[in-house]
Amino acid sequence: MRQIPRLLRTIGFRLAALYAAIFGLSVLLLFGVVYFLASSTLRGELARIVENEIATVTEDMARNGLPAVVAEIERRMASGMHPTTYYLLLAADDSVLVGNMPKPARHTGWHELPPPRAQFDDDEDAEEWAEHALLAFGRSLPGGAYLVVGEDGFRMVETEEVIIRTFLLALAGMLVLAVGGGLLLSASFLRRVEAISRAAQDIVQNNLQGRIPTRGTDDELDRLSLGLNDMLDRLEALMESLRQVSNDIAHDLRTPLSRLRQRLETTRLKSRSAADYETAIDQAIIEVDIILATFAALLRIAQIEAGRRKANFQPVDLSALFGTIADAYAAVAEDAGQSLRADLAPGISLRGDRELLTQMLANVVENAIRHCPPGTRIVMSLRRMPKGGFIGCVADNGPGIPPEERGHVFQRFVRLEQSRTTPGNGLGLALTAAVADLHGIAIRLDDAAPGLLVEFSKAGG
Repeated sequence: MRQIPRLLRTIGFRLAALYAAIFGLSVLLLFGVVYFLASSTLRGELARIVENEIATVTEDMARNGLPAVVAEIERRMASGMHPTTYYLLLAADDSVLVGNMPKPARHTGWHELPPPRAQFDDDEDAEEWAEHALLAFGRSLPGGAYLVVGEDGFRMVETEEVIIRTFLLALAGMLVLAVGGGLLLSASFLRRVEAISRAAQDIVQNNLQGRIPTRGTDDELDRLSLGLNDMLDRLEALMESLRQVSNDIAHDLRTPLSRLRQRLETTRLKSRSAADYETAIDQAIIEVDIILATFAALLRIAQIEAGRRKANFQPVDLSALFGTIADAYAAVAEDAGQSLRADLAPGISLRGDRELLTQMLANVVENAIRHCPPGTRIVMSLRRMPKGGFIGCVADNGPGIPPEERGHVFQRFVRLEQSRTTPGNGLGLALTAAVADLHGIAIRLDDAAPGLLVEFSKAGG
């Protein structure tokens, strides 16, 4: 079985064909209405001409008698003023008194009669002869006479044929335009689909930088292309993040694993007592716990970025959550020689995961306490935005973060040089960023002059 060309199998061509079929049916329906109205109007006009002639002859008969009517009909036929009008007057014995049309059956009413054959050439074909059929009306006159007046229907037939030819030409032109437009539309559609297909093939070949071209027309294919490009941007970012995580794991976990192996090997070679072995085992457990905590943090970040926790979203009293964190860490800050106070507006809420939001805020406060010297003042604040939403801040007057470093601190395993001496794996702020992104919260680092300002914000609506 021969396959239909691809151009004819496109959605664009099928839609054009569908619209052409619908429009064609509309043209046919319009043709039927116009044809019926035009035919009825023309037939009515012929009928009025015949009725007027019948009335005129009948009045002459009443005024002047039968001989005057015969003379008047002969005069009308000879004058040539009424070339399409035909007459026939029969006597009471059915003999022809005057006329130029075939004899019909005697009855009062309308007749469909053929035109006189003598008026046409012998070689005139039957179809053209039939087009001159007469629309006639017969009426009985006083004294037994019978009058028939007919009108040549050629004008009506000719007008009907003009209407038919016009609509056939219009229908043919419409079909040609529809098919041609469908082919052009299909070719354009195919070119754009091929561009999308080529971009997809590039992506399959690991070219994640490739993007689907757009025309700027904001049509359906443009919106589809933009959506796919956004998806590709996200996919590229995720793949880059995956590569970065793999590299970071290789570099940042190699140190504790190497240290663990070295300690175990040293213990095996140099330890002589049970106490030495117990100390080595305790240190090894600490190192393993650090490694496990790192992997747990990575897994938690992956789950958050996958959006799995959104199913647990419930209304969370953000004001109460800030207050709880402030109360919990006030004593910790005091032990470190720092101060922590809160300035919170009441009644601010958010749909989200309370556990994750608590961890997000706790990570920021812990970072401020861990990386700031004694005497640092830490302030937590929460304010409602004028058009809804909120702005929450954690500010300190510590050493802060250099502006050129602020864009990196939310990446996995990133630790600033001054933080290398403190415990941690560089995943706290990465986890914070993942939680904020899950909840649609914008997070920003700024200068607290002096110190660091961490701002959480979400617009209303």
